[in-house]
Amino acid sequence: MDRRTKEKENQRRKEIGLILLGTIILAFGVYNLNYQNNITEGGVLGVLLLLKNLFNINPSVANIIIDISLFVIGYKFFGKKFLIYSMIATIGFSVFYAVFESIGPLVPVFDSKLLGTVLAGLFVGVGVGIVVRAGAAAGGDDALALIISKITSMTIGKVYLIGDISVLLLSLSYLSTYDIFWSLIAVSISGKTIDYIYNYKMEPAKAI
Repeated sequence: MDRRTKEKENQRRKEIGLILLGTIILAFGVYNLNYQNNITEGGVLGVLLLLKNLFNINPSVANIIIDISLFVIGYKFFGKKFLIYSMIATIGFSVFYAVFESIGPLVPVFDSKLLGTVLAGLFVGVGVGIVVRAGAAAGGDDALALIISKITSMTIGKVYLIGDISVLLLSLSYLSTYDIFWSLIAVSISGKTIDYIYNYKMEPAKAI
């Protein structure tokens, strides 16, 4: 194996490792913070929580079905590597969510709604941010947002906002206006966190 091939292989392993790390953080946050504290999310995550609460459909199963459908479409726009990495992220989230669900809540329901909301937003934001930074979509909504942004004049941020608001309005079927208010805060925090991680520029190491 020549040096260039070895470097590519190491880079690939690093990216996959980051994707798995991100999905662990994301799955932990969605189950232990969002679901346990009645804090929903926008996009596919919000749809998963909606299906869980209304029809008791397991998010680990629904996530695969929804995301695979959107990733197949995304493949036509962004290529093979994006598809493979996104599939790894989807399967990783589903597996880790199922693991956390089988273990049971690891974090108690907070008396402070603000604390639960901030932590939920941070965990989701950090998890998704790491996955996207590694070159994958953490969920079908990420792929969908990229596609819509590509074929229209809308920015990715605007696509996310419209999707999140739509899902949160549907979530009024099982959550109170009070809970939706806090969910909007969580979505705002996660969105800012994702942007920060994705756009963060690492400075090159200085030569000694």
